Amino acid sequence: MVELLRRAAQSEVLGTVESMALVLSETGWTRGLRSGSWSFVADPSWSVESAGHPPSLSIFVRGDDVQQERWTESLHALLNSGQVGPLRRAEPVWSWSRWFAGDVEISVSLSPQSWHGAHRIPAMMQLAVERADAPAEGLAPDPQCARRRAAEGSAIARWYLAGEDTLPDDVVEMLAADDDPSVVTAVQMNEGQRRIVHDEP
Repeated sequence: MVELLRRAAQSEVLGTVESMALVLSETGWTRGLRSGSWSFVADPSWSVESAGHPPSLSIFVRGDDVQQERWTESLHALLNSGQVGPLRRAEPVWSWSRWFAGDVEISVSLSPQSWHGAHRIPAMMQLAVERADAPAEGLAPDPQCARRRAAEGSAIARWYLAGEDTLPDDVVEMLAADDDPSVVTAVQMNEGQRRIVHDEP
């Protein structure tokens, strides 16, 4: 975790999807089947959900309230210690704390355990690494850019592209016929979400 955050603070993670994937691989994460998903080799209860347009990642860990509070306190101590690098801390808002290193924003948030009827929703901690200048709602869909990435992008870029929800039909067809099986699997796994977004008024 220290190495991942240190490299994020040094702007080594969010430049391209290739650099983000490389740092995740080198710090102990394994790519999953679904676009943008990674698991932690040392502890499978930790997971990453990441996106490629623009590059961003969030680390999630779920459990009971006490366990998640301890993880949150440990991360706060780490980020305030200087081990990650020189960070500027913003004023915390409720259970959401943010640090900045240049154009990189690192945030830690904690959602306590809750109940939805008889269903228990475990406590969850989220550690996010994002570009500080990226819009909160993400970048607007760019069909031409998607076509270029599908035709000319690296395998990892196409894998990330396959997880986007607003792809033109011709891009989906290109990815479904990709030479890389991981890209084909990723675009198939996101079919349901694409349909939901497509059917929204």
